[in-house]
Amino acid sequence: MRRIAQFDLNLLETFEAIYSEGGVSRAARHLNLSQPAVSHSLARLREAFNDELFIREGNNLVPTAMARDIIGPIREALRNFGFALASAMHFDPATSNRLFRVGMRLSGEAPNFASLVTHMREAAPEVRLTSAHFARQDLTNLLANGDLDLAIDVAHKDRAGLKRELLRHDSFVVAARKGHPAIGETLTLDTYLKLEHVFASPRSVGLGHEDAALSRIGRERKIAVRCQNAMSAWQIVSRTDMILTLSRRYAETFQGLEGNELHELPLSLPSAEAYMYWHEATEADPGLIWLREQIRMVIN
Repeated sequence: MRRIAQFDLNLLETFEAIYSEGGVSRAARHLNLSQPAVSHSLARLREAFNDELFIREGNNLVPTAMARDIIGPIREALRNFGFALASAMHFDPATSNRLFRVGMRLSGEAPNFASLVTHMREAAPEVRLTSAHFARQDLTNLLANGDLDLAIDVAHKDRAGLKRELLRHDSFVVAARKGHPAIGETLTLDTYLKLEHVFASPRSVGLGHEDAALSRIGRERKIAVRCQNAMSAWQIVSRTDMILTLSRRYAETFQGLEGNELHELPLSLPSAEAYMYWHEATEADPGLIWLREQIRMVIN
């Protein structure tokens, strides 16, 4: 028996047709091929398996013991291939149980993932979702290899093979506890700089966009506490006189928790941008076309 890499898998369909139809001529009509073409394929099958496979009895070809042994696995393989081909060409959200892996940084999961899950479960109740952290330098390889189906993140430099689409712009706001003694109807820049700040970032070093903007005008804020996620920062703000700068969408996710109030940021700052990324190799995948559309509907 030849190794699978040396075997013409098209021969399996011919084998199944001869087995089911009981003859070369009938198999040829079933496959819409010429009789000589099917006869040639049968000769190659006999050589590959080192067995006659079919013996003539009158007008019929009857299977040998080996043919009877292998027909079941071959039919199953052909069915599985048919299912895989149909799945690749068509996606039905109402019946699919496909697993989608969406790359999200920690800062992007809280304001986006719950809404995406809620929306998708209504349209596709059996579809499964995974939110996965990723290293930005590995994003192209993760998408190309299928470890991630797509990702949602800030703007990246253009990379070969990587497609992207802007989902939304987001402004920044400042969170403070209700009744903060130092904040009146509006939060001024002087007050913003006098107060202590909580800074939320999964990075252990480095500063935020607001710090870069302050540096450009020769100012600096007082970062008293640094934590890894915005929920912890939000809780700290509710229990102290410190304040927190964060995106408006993130802040709206936490509204109603811990009794904080939002104020306009007294500083000119470019809006935060959220992009959707996918690899060009998956551009035509019906399931991922559908997934990208769901994300457009939810994250806008």
